[in-house]
Amino acid sequence: MRIWPKIAAQVVDTHCHLNLYADAQAQLAEFATRGTEIIAVTTSPEQYAATAALARNAPSVHPAVGLIPQEIRRLASQLHHLLTLLPDTRFVGEIGLDYVTQDKTERALQRTVFARIVEACSAQGDRVLSIHSRRATADTLAMLRDFSGTAILHWFSGSVREVEAADHVWFSINTAMVRSRRARSLIQAMNPDRILTETDGPFVTIGERPTTPRDIQLVLEYLAREWNCDLAESATRVRQNYRRATGR
Repeated sequence: MRIWPKIAAQVVDTHCHLNLYADAQAQLAEFATRGTEIIAVTTSPEQYAATAALARNAPSVHPAVGLIPQEIRRLASQLHHLLTLLPDTRFVGEIGLDYVTQDKTERALQRTVFARIVEACSAQGDRVLSIHSRRATADTLAMLRDFSGTAILHWFSGSVREVEAADHVWFSINTAMVRSRRARSLIQAMNPDRILTETDGPFVTIGERPTTPRDIQLVLEYLAREWNCDLAESATRVRQNYRRATGR
């Protein structure tokens, strides 16, 4: 990827579990010094302090406080902790709904927690949310309808019809999506002015290794083909989307 240094300052990663990389400090050193914008999401409020410390001297890395829905039974008791941290950061994630579970009680608890976070973020104002919505798009979109900040649906896996109905949110695209025929059909239905990029590293992998922000070049190459432009232009367009989404 010899072109990477030329586009690094244009690259944005809106969903990266930076604290979970085995070599987090090395990742930070490479990407923060190049000006790559990273939203460093967490899966629980207890991870936020360490992530914030990691990003303290990296102005292009933004720690986010999260509460992942797949672990709602264990983490619901940490909701108050998350709410107390909202004044400290504009960025919130990973949060949302995950209806892989068929347990109605667990789904209801997810909705209660997610609704409370969205309500609190609206009250704080100007918050940027990175949202998990697997098999729960309809409820997720309904609960975001009156949200006053920026809502980014990460690794979206709903339907084309749901994409078309989601005019009030943004979508973040990763390498796993551009390798999937079904996900590519969703990307093609998305408004290009609402597309952002992400890694979801280290959970998304390429071969045996976790993806890093460097791999976002693969997503930008795919978008360049879809948008009939060159790589530099696709990177610039996504960076402009990011600026509009976050005000940065």
